[in-house]
Amino acid sequence: MANNQFKLPKPVQIHFQATNTDAPVAFLSTFAEDAVVIDAGKEYRGKAAIKAWSDRDYFGDHLRLEVTNAVQDAGELVVTAKSDGDYDKTGLPDPLYLDLHFTVDGDKVTRLRTALSSNGRAIPLPQPIAAFYHASDVYDDILLAGCFTADEGMDDHGPEAVSGHILAANRDANVRTEITGCMEKNGRTVVTATLSGSFEGSPVPLDFHFTVENGKIKALNIVPAGE
Repeated sequence: MANNQFKLPKPVQIHFQATNTDAPVAFLSTFAEDAVVIDAGKEYRGKAAIKAWSDRDYFGDHLRLEVTNAVQDAGELVVTAKSDGDYDKTGLPDPLYLDLHFTVDGDKVTRLRTALSSNGRAIPLPQPIAAFYHASDVYDDILLAGCFTADEGMDDHGPEAVSGHILAANRDANVRTEITGCMEKNGRTVVTATLSGSFEGSPVPLDFHFTVENGKIKALNIVPAGE
């Protein structure tokens, strides 16, 4: 479960080392006094609440996390990790990949948010496209809007309108995304992903055709896979 190939900030390194070696004191030391953890839709604020959460959900379940990818997104470090442990696995993907969104200030974690990962295969993605999927997974409209240029080339006008449209559709249908491939084609980045949820035809494989310019998504066209 070595994480040496990823250049992680020291408190994030310790987070994973402490988790995998059952070291709760070292684990808690990485958090600021007023840090916030958001896990499974619940918020834990302050070290006392974080300790109770980690004693139960990390160390009580003997959680093990194997880092498979790390991407810096708009102030957050998003680390994808393969998860295992003694927790109830009923209804969960196997293997289970998590995205851990860290906000770090100096040598302390000030915020940690966890979500099921859409990129469980750890497929390398350009930074704005990785940010697009991370934001979609956790319904973060600000992060998602920040992925697009002001003239993103879609029917909706403006990044805020685009992100609102995408997240509203995902929420309504409880959409889950599994990224299965990525390739460059005719100047575009084409990401193939299977979407599942409470919508007709689920699951459905789609190709996301991204045009990226100056580190932002300029255009996005979504079509059935293979077309």
